[in-house]
Parts: sequence; C-alpha cells; structure tokens
Amino acid sequence: ISSGFDAWAAEALARGDIDELAAYQHRAPGMPYAHPTPDHYIPIFTTLGAAADPAQPVRTVIDGYMIGFSKRSFQTSA
Repeated sequence: ISSGFDAWAAEALARGDIDELAAYQHRAPGMPYAHPTPDHYIPIFTTLGAAADPAQPVRTVIDGYMIGFSKRSFQTSA
C-alpha cells in the first residue's frame, strides 16, 4: 500500500504537479491506509511553499522504506 502511494507522490513531485498532490485523499493509491491521518503528509506543502518556485520538480535526496513506511525526503529550489 505505501509503495503505491510513494510512487504516486514521487511522480507528482517530479512533474511539479501541486494540484495532484493536494488531491491525495481522492487520487492517491492506497488511501486511506497509506495516510490515515494527514499529519505526515501535509508538511509537503510547507516545504513546497518555501521553494523559490513550488511548481518546479524536486530532487529526491532520501528514499526507501523503514518498517513498511516510505522515508522519501526531497529538496526544492531555494
């Protein structure tokens, strides 16, 4: 479940598709099991909001899984 959600988010981030990311509750695979509460997902928008251009694709700097959860971290343009 989390791998499908992670792949979906990674693809949307790579495209700079903020609308897709914002619609995660209705569009992301594995919902609501991948993210039953928004507290670990919503910070993505804080990071994108601090970017010089939130619609620019991001660079993944950490990926992989730990105990079944994605640990994807990304870097935006400053």
